Amino acid sequence: MRKIVYKGNFLEVSEESREGWDHPYERVKIRSGVKILPVKDDKILFIREYRVAEQETAIKLISGWMDKEGKSPIQIAKEELAEEVGMKAEKWWEFHHMNTDNFTIENKVWYLVAENVEELEVKPENPDHDIIEEVLWLTEEEFWKMADKKNINWFSDNFVAAMLYRELKQKKNEAEK
Repeated sequence: MRKIVYKGNFLEVSEESREGWDHPYERVKIRSGVKILPVKDDKILFIREYRVAEQETAIKLISGWMDKEGKSPIQIAKEELAEEVGMKAEKWWEFHHMNTDNFTIENKVWYLVAENVEELEVKPENPDHDIIEEVLWLTEEEFWKMADKKNINWFSDNFVAAMLYRELKQKKNEAEK
């Protein structure tokens, strides 16, 4: 039996019990989201963002919650790319989809690649309170140097970025043959 003990805008915490268990199983469900990987000349765009709620700066992928009713992951991603860095992309494709339903921490994230990226003439206002301090187009080598120095946190988003760097390199090698 699953009992919700907290439900907010982005998180839901529940307890589950089953016959024969001596304690409840706790589960956290996080609102689904998108992560955007703009690509240009074998570089991936990261942002240095000051997150007001966390009072900390992080180098990360552009991201957004799936919090707008009836919008697809690509529609949300297009809005986030515009709001966070004032850019648009001509070509979009899904690179990876993480789905951890029935894990202790449930989360769904779409990792979307944006190609043929260009700046918008007019940047829309960003409704979030977070501050984009810098836009970083990183080569794979720059990415790994920053990871080695622990300037980039090593978590699933950056593992996906590393997989994309590998795929970009493979596509380049195949095109050169």
